[in-house]
Amino acid sequence: MRKMFILLAYGILLLCSCDKDDNTAFDESSKFKYVFADNSLNKEKTIEYKSINGVDPNLLSLDIYYTKDTDKKKPIVIYVHGGGWCLGDKKNNIEKKVSLFQSQNWLFISLNYRLSPFPYQLFNINRVKYPDHNNDVADAIEWVYDNIDQYGGNPEKIAFLGHSAGAHLVSLTGTNKSFLEKQGISSSIIKGVASIDTEGYDVLEQIVGNKYENRLYINAFGVNQSQYIDASPIHNLIHNTSYPNFFIAKRGSDERKAVANQFIEALKNASISVSQVDGSVYTHSEINSAIGEKNEMIITPPLIEFIKDCFE
Repeated sequence: MRKMFILLAYGILLLCSCDKDDNTAFDESSKFKYVFADNSLNKEKTIEYKSINGVDPNLLSLDIYYTKDTDKKKPIVIYVHGGGWCLGDKKNNIEKKVSLFQSQNWLFISLNYRLSPFPYQLFNINRVKYPDHNNDVADAIEWVYDNIDQYGGNPEKIAFLGHSAGAHLVSLTGTNKSFLEKQGISSSIIKGVASIDTEGYDVLEQIVGNKYENRLYINAFGVNQSQYIDASPIHNLIHNTSYPNFFIAKRGSDERKAVANQFIEALKNASISVSQVDGSVYTHSEINSAIGEKNEMIITPPLIEFIKDCFE
């Protein structure tokens, strides 16, 4: 019964949105195409990138999708799932993404991270919360950087992809350099960040500026307002500093898209190259599922073109 409740709640969370101009034009008549990869040449490996006593090893693992040909080092796309920082798994909605990115001859990785409690435990000071999620992502990147060459990956060419809470995590890793620097890794290895439908660009505003108690965000980020700034991609942009290119997929109400637009403007003001698409024809969960869908033309083609440009 508990399992059914969690699955139902996860679906509701995704549908209701778990995070509360320089358009890049894309010509649908252009030469975008991809073919599904030959599965006979593909391999999958699950790795524990670190271990913590009492923590489910699956939460600290990543899946590597690679080919038997490991001689030529391939660029890497790393995917971080959503779920309100409290639900989700690296294998959810993954099959089409694997085929899509392998068709481009890129190595693909999907990773997990520790999750905040669900149902929420707002008064449990020892719960998993910020910066635990981002620390896990950084530790996963450290493992990738140190080890991925044996799977045919180029650790100097990495692009991030994240949906919902995962979009917040990749956006923050791309803007708050401290997470990688404390691992001794230059942020220059991150060539691009693709953020798919999140309101997590300004955590401070989502909690302090929200007229309603935002229990989802409090559960994930606690009650320390100074940390809300550290956890907000929009508040980590410094002028005359290099950052990866960004791809922003926005959707939903005018209010929701305004959050994304504010981040887009902040990126531009910091002289960061940013591409954007409006995926409002999709729901919050559909925009993620659409990536790699056959004949899908709204998000998949511009996303692939963005990542190609990042790897050039």
